[in-house]
Amino acid sequence: MFLYLDLETIPTQSPDVRAMIAESVTPPARMSKPETIAAWEKNERPAAIEEAIAKTALDGTYGHVCCIGFAANDMAPDSTYLRHYTPEAEATILRDFFAAADDLRKGDHFPVRVVGHNVIGFDIRFIWQRAIVLGVRVPGWFPCDPSPWGHDAFDTMIAFAGRRGTIAMDRLCRALNIEGKGDIEGSMIGGLWESGMYDAIAKYCMADVERTRAIHRRMMIAFGEAA
Repeated sequence: MFLYLDLETIPTQSPDVRAMIAESVTPPARMSKPETIAAWEKNERPAAIEEAIAKTALDGTYGHVCCIGFAANDMAPDSTYLRHYTPEAEATILRDFFAAADDLRKGDHFPVRVVGHNVIGFDIRFIWQRAIVLGVRVPGWFPCDPSPWGHDAFDTMIAFAGRRGTIAMDRLCRALNIEGKGDIEGSMIGGLWESGMYDAIAKYCMADVERTRAIHRRMMIAFGEAA
């Protein structure tokens, strides 16, 4: 079973972590004059703190899963997503995703190959990190540290750009004549979350699942696994 997967994440929602990050933001080392440091503290430090907090959306240590979009084989995409943040709510969407995928597998009869764009470098690792932090049991079929060319995961970015290369999904879609992203892109998710646009995030995530499936099927022609 091909399990097409896409993850949306948000920065830390913990006041304690935000405060810790704020305390860690200091003036550049090259600054030494008191008046220069004072000007930086007033004019630049607030934006530097917000930037440092925003970066936690890319790190499962402190960032959070806000939406998981998925689809099995030819099935329509589905999603599980947050409408408010608590640790238990985040744990619930992880459990709901695993339960839904287990149901799609129909027990233990179908091996799973997780397919996504940068899924090995980001999505799979982030899910594991959050499961560890939140104490969520991960089912045995979900890959832990998959090989780029193994049987339990297929990364469309690696398949096209190589293990050390990168290519944005939207650029790859355009190269393959597949409809790309619209008005929303990944860096906007944190702002959409803060604005309460949870349904829009889920819709965007499921659209990325569709794009991932279209990319994968084009690639399977080159790999000789599909007509």
